[in-house]
Amino acid sequence: MALRCARQRVFQVLLVLACIAPLVPTNTRASDETPSTTQTGNPMVYGIASHAWWLDPEVYGDQLFAALADLKVTTVRLPIDWRRFEPEPGVFDWRQYDAVLGELARRNIVIVANFNTIPGWASVDRDGCDDPATEIYVCELREDMYGAFENAARAAVTRYAWIEHWEFWNEPEMWQRLGQDATVYLRNLRVFYDVAHEVNPEIVVAAQTLVGPEYMEYVYNISEAWHGAGNQPWDAVSIHPYNWAYDPAPGAEPAEINYARIQWLRGLMIERGDAHKPIWITEYGWNHGVESQARNLVAAVDWMKRQPYIEFAHLHMLHDWNAVPADYFGLMEIVPDENGYQWLGPHTEFAPKPIFYDAFKNLDRGGLPAQPWGDEVMFPETGHAIHGRFLDAWATRGGLRIMGLPLTRPYPRQQADGSWLLAQDFERARLEFHPEHLGGWGEVLGTLAGSENTAHRRHEEPFRSLGGCAPGPDRDCFPETGHSLAYGFRAFWQQHGGLATFGYPISEEFIELNPDTGVLHTVQYFERARFEYHPQFAGTEFEVLLGLLIRDDLQHAGWLWPPEMSLLPTARQYQ
Repeated sequence: MALRCARQRVFQVLLVLACIAPLVPTNTRASDETPSTTQTGNPMVYGIASHAWWLDPEVYGDQLFAALADLKVTTVRLPIDWRRFEPEPGVFDWRQYDAVLGELARRNIVIVANFNTIPGWASVDRDGCDDPATEIYVCELREDMYGAFENAARAAVTRYAWIEHWEFWNEPEMWQRLGQDATVYLRNLRVFYDVAHEVNPEIVVAAQTLVGPEYMEYVYNISEAWHGAGNQPWDAVSIHPYNWAYDPAPGAEPAEINYARIQWLRGLMIERGDAHKPIWITEYGWNHGVESQARNLVAAVDWMKRQPYIEFAHLHMLHDWNAVPADYFGLMEIVPDENGYQWLGPHTEFAPKPIFYDAFKNLDRGGLPAQPWGDEVMFPETGHAIHGRFLDAWATRGGLRIMGLPLTRPYPRQQADGSWLLAQDFERARLEFHPEHLGGWGEVLGTLAGSENTAHRRHEEPFRSLGGCAPGPDRDCFPETGHSLAYGFRAFWQQHGGLATFGYPISEEFIELNPDTGVLHTVQYFERARFEYHPQFAGTEFEVLLGLLIRDDLQHAGWLWPPEMSLLPTARQYQ
């Protein structure tokens, strides 16, 4: 974190620029890319920067996750440290990350993962690299360990393939043998970028900087020399624009965070052809009194949420981490133990700092940015967008007519075996990304919504196996489920993706009351859908429609808010 620049004499000239108020003359509260009047904000600026070991439910119980829910946190930035998950060569320990990331996933909090650190066994100086007090000075990846580095990156990104946003390293300028020489940082970033995109081509990888534009100009220059203009190994740039001791002065430009440095970085990205890439603010914060912290927070978030190029913002941090006054960055304080000591460990209790905590909790919240990123298609009816592989699957499998409107952003969904897959919900279907089938027909599959919805109805006559079926010109038989498919439903099934889209039939045709319309319809259930016959539309493309299984599920689960709240990413995380 940027406070280290007050403690350490590393990269001094540039770090001074990062720790003081803006030095570049500019209108710091206005943007060259002023949002349109329809811009209402960005929900991903209500984030927290933390660490897995400071959220571990086995150590702190649920109190910190309860605070995230109370604060309505939408995104958490979390380091995934190589030296922690592979403490010895080939020995992987994911337990803490599984627990913390899984809990965040259950709460539908968007994770920005930060791949960081080198284990001592892979460094030129094992003892120095294993010591957190000296690692930034001596850690250097051994030349013969690049294969191990690739394997570690692939293992992390594969295990957490449902995480779409990854940041490479934390404040690389602070690492004397990794980041201060940007050639080393760029080489390692290139390895991580290539491996991550091999695992999941839609992952967004951010280059990281504490200093900002000066450092990134250095990295841009080297990248263009090595790879050519436009071939940079990053999809976003993250920055830590601290102005951590800021107090307003009469007549001075506002500088709650280093607005000028953010805009300078943005200008550099535009100049180098990266206007389409976002900026992430993965750390910012203050440590000098709750009244000042609260005032600065409100002003900084109000500015960040209105910048269309800022995709994420994460306040550092949820709680203080020791009793040193310089480390009082948290929205919560450590409750002293029976001896009056403040420490982090089992049974530590935390208490909100009312002024600062309440300022975050009560931040004025807007909706999604007016203009989506990249290939996204925005649907103002629900406030959600579709992009990438989900957009391709949605479009090729019937689009609005078959799948319906998007009801959520992509989010992690837990499977029966405890693993997680990235999913997105539509009115009539739920799509999941299966990385094990990357590039194949099974990469995006619909969930078994029909089977799940009718699991309690298998004893009913329409769902019982026929025990035998005579196929004909207008009827197909499916011994896999013991059911048949005929006439109009058969034609619709064949024309709109068949098995891949809808799965096998799990019932025969029968008459059922539609819970959405209150009208009796001829229906048939499939593993992933419910077909409905609408005779009033006979002869049109609306003669057969899909039931709103997913919308109904979300309503029953309490995920869907009233229409006026539909711009929020999902509802459950706010309950």
